[in-house]
Amino acid sequence: MAEVLIVDDDDDIRAILAFTLEDAGFEVREAADGNQAVAALEAKAPDCLVLDVMMPVFDGFGVLRTRRQSNLAPDARVILLTARTAERDFVRGWELGADEYLTKPFDPDELVVTVLRLLKSSPAQLNERRESELKKAELLERLESAFNRPGATPLS
Repeated sequence: MAEVLIVDDDDDIRAILAFTLEDAGFEVREAADGNQAVAALEAKAPDCLVLDVMMPVFDGFGVLRTRRQSNLAPDARVILLTARTAERDFVRGWELGADEYLTKPFDPDELVVTVLRLLKSSPAQLNERRESELKKAELLERLESAFNRPGATPLS
């Protein structure tokens, strides 16, 4: 079965994630911070990476940047699992190579379905989705900018 690397600084969340994914038949490795995540990626590329964004010292975005710069686990699917819900965080995740963005609190069944879907997706499909998400974010930003201009009204 596929291997998933869980990266989260919260012991309880890692335990829930590990239980959920192991129960679904996945092999699981864990990392408690960004530095451990990079070391785990250097040691062996997982099939999927479930990555928290908000971690002290070296956050999930830093892990994604290092992964890209060092070409670590380039074929691993990446799910950002975080409490951050701002549009700019979604965009940053997509730009850095995330394949999915799930927010906490999360539904364990949805996580399993998402991992399975990503593992079945081709790199071209994942790239197409990432580009689509970035394009949507750009359009939303332009729309917000248009409505925030001085004197702009929704009908102008």
